[in-house]
Amino acid sequence: MANESSPISRGSTVLLIDPRIVDTVVGADLVLGAISKHPQNPLFGEDYFAVQRRPWETRFDNVYPNIVRDPESGLFRVWYFSFLTDSDMADIPLAERPSRTYSSPDREDGLLYAESTDGIHWTKPDLGLIDFQGSRANNIVMSTQSHGIHSGGVLRDEHETDPDRRYKMIFRSRRERAMAVSFSPDGLDWSEPVPWADHNAVGDTHTNGFWDPLREKYVIVTRAWTQSTPENLYQGQRIVVRTESADFLTWTQPTEVLRGANEHDQIYSMPIAPYRDIYVGLPAVFHKGDQHAPDWDLVDTELAFSLDTEHWWRAKPGSGFIPRGEGTYPTGSYDCGCIYASTPIIVDDEVWIYYGGSNGTHNGFRESSLNLATLPIDRWAGYSVGPSQGHITTSPVRFDGSGLSLNAAVAQDGSVRVALLDASGVAIDGFSFDACESIEGDGVRLPVAWSTDVATLGSRVVRLVVELQNASLFAINGVTRFES
Repeated sequence: MANESSPISRGSTVLLIDPRIVDTVVGADLVLGAISKHPQNPLFGEDYFAVQRRPWETRFDNVYPNIVRDPESGLFRVWYFSFLTDSDMADIPLAERPSRTYSSPDREDGLLYAESTDGIHWTKPDLGLIDFQGSRANNIVMSTQSHGIHSGGVLRDEHETDPDRRYKMIFRSRRERAMAVSFSPDGLDWSEPVPWADHNAVGDTHTNGFWDPLREKYVIVTRAWTQSTPENLYQGQRIVVRTESADFLTWTQPTEVLRGANEHDQIYSMPIAPYRDIYVGLPAVFHKGDQHAPDWDLVDTELAFSLDTEHWWRAKPGSGFIPRGEGTYPTGSYDCGCIYASTPIIVDDEVWIYYGGSNGTHNGFRESSLNLATLPIDRWAGYSVGPSQGHITTSPVRFDGSGLSLNAAVAQDGSVRVALLDASGVAIDGFSFDACESIEGDGVRLPVAWSTDVATLGSRVVRLVVELQNASLFAINGVTRFES
């Protein structure tokens, strides 16, 4: 689940991906922000065959990382999923796996824990909580035997007033054959699961969500199947469903909020988080329809947005936001097969997205790991212009008095200028393109200045017209969306 109630607060920054901000676009194309993978990836992997062997890490499978940066200690904390037992992964050595077929009918799920002081170097502590093969010297916090767990998500809830419920978890319980919740004061010692009082969901995925102060409700997304029946839950196409609760115990009937185009475009999971004035989703798109397609049985993570958590759209369907690595199993990149993201956290002026990456197909042998991708703050997506000029005109926005700046990338031979119009679209004297100083460079706060001081406009409602050439624009700082 999302790491805190919000990874970044609402404020005096508007995103160009927000359709309420952009009035017209001429000569510009929507582009995804450029993700950078950390050079020390993979940060950690399965230690089943490691020198310091952890026999309960037989297969991370999708990892489903849940990341929190603890506001008190500053520690980065991750809860991740592993098959504690898996006969194929345990019995077939790495060298033999490429020539074998993976099936493994016998598994036990586990929720594992690790922590880090810098978010890069991780420690898997012996917690002494859960028995595994006669020993508690492990980093397991939940298992199928202890809590009935089968996938799910962890939330640190700053809204919660009861310290014993600071950490929350929602998951599919194999024991109850239903969705359930659990609580913890520290994220390690978890209560007995409480099954949902009403309704149900398949939930066999990275269920996740957050407390939404606008609705005063917890908002959760999980998975359903289009043709599920009580006798066979896993029929049809995978879709994303949404539910909400005021107390984290009683949930509404899950309803569909996002569906892929076909069986080769199924939404396997979707971590979501509030971000500025919108909501961000990272759908994992499972390619399972066409066995002859080069991406068959692989998983791409894309980018999605919502204005209300109920209606979602994919920014660039078919384009991976966190791109898969090169190659194929077993010699390909650590993340050439499948990518499953966590919800984002903000570190200084960067968005950090941890993700589970694997080097093979979803239903085949693969080895998985925890990895990190980053991008500059607010650069989820924007508009890009080449050698020919393009123009973006905003809807009415209000100055906040802090000065105006752009989150933009301007090529060496590029240029960006801004003109101001009043709310009705009439040019404001002194704030034309010709009066605007040339905006250059690549930065998240490139100042905008005219020959006339913009402070003279106070908190006036205006429209911005941004002229771009060989440049990309992602966000505007120093204004808020105006709602008449």
